[in-house]
Amino acid sequence: METFERFVKRISRFFDYVARFGVLAMMILVVANVILRIVWKSIVGTYDYVCIIGAVLVALALAYCGYKKGHIEIEILMSQLPERIQGIIGSIVNLLSLGFFSIVAWQLVLLGNEMRQKGETTMTLYLPFHPYLYLIAFCCGLLMLVILLQFFKSVGKAMGK
Repeated sequence: METFERFVKRISRFFDYVARFGVLAMMILVVANVILRIVWKSIVGTYDYVCIIGAVLVALALAYCGYKKGHIEIEILMSQLPERIQGIIGSIVNLLSLGFFSIVAWQLVLLGNEMRQKGETTMTLYLPFHPYLYLIAFCCGLLMLVILLQFFKSVGKAMGK
């Protein structure tokens, strides 16, 4: 279990660092575009780049946010319940979350396949959408690993371990 937790932590942290680099790249691109617009001419396709980078960097940061429990949680109510009940409720919530994100990842892959077959691209740069959809689906898979880890912990709590 500890090996699995270390693996999940390392891989989610790595993709979080990639997302941080994406924020930096997006910031540099926007600032450069504004400055170049004043001095000479703007960077072609800035809107396309910013949209794609924004969507991807949010997806890349999902797993680490889940690992650090940076999402919304009803802690006030849960902390008042006995430890075993917390584990049971946590297990149910984690199972539902696993189901939800598996459906999201599956639908993203289907949408990516459809967009690949149709040749869907961005409007300005004609960048294909499907690789980014596959990457976001992969990130949902990483989040599912985090949720699976939390599920195991919740089951342990529910069993009194």
